[in-house]
Amino acid sequence: MRDPLVQLSFDEIDSVLVGRIEGEIESVNAHQLRGALAQRLTNDSPGLVLDLTDAAYLDSAGVELLFDLARRLRSHRQRLRLVVPAQAPMRRVLDLCDIEEVAPMDATVEAAVEVLRDPGE
Repeated sequence: MRDPLVQLSFDEIDSVLVGRIEGEIESVNAHQLRGALAQRLTNDSPGLVLDLTDAAYLDSAGVELLFDLARRLRSHRQRLRLVVPAQAPMRRVLDLCDIEEVAPMDATVEAAVEVLRDPGE
């Protein structure tokens, strides 16, 4: 997905879907992002890793998108892991919103994929 504010790309690592977001997640593109993510998710995957390392901005619509995505995945017995390094601009916002209650944060894509690959987690 490409729009002036955000770019979304996908990879698959060890059968785990990894979405990478670059740019700004806000009310003007949150709905479009939600659709693009839903289109790529399958029931075969243990979940989704969403890499926010290069995301520069996140407003309340973006936060709601993450909570909604985690709820939807959980209803399909899948999990959401977010990659948000400690120095990332939106780390404080996500900490204040208690996002880890529904979508734990990891420092790297590799760490997040490893958790999703492990069915015991």
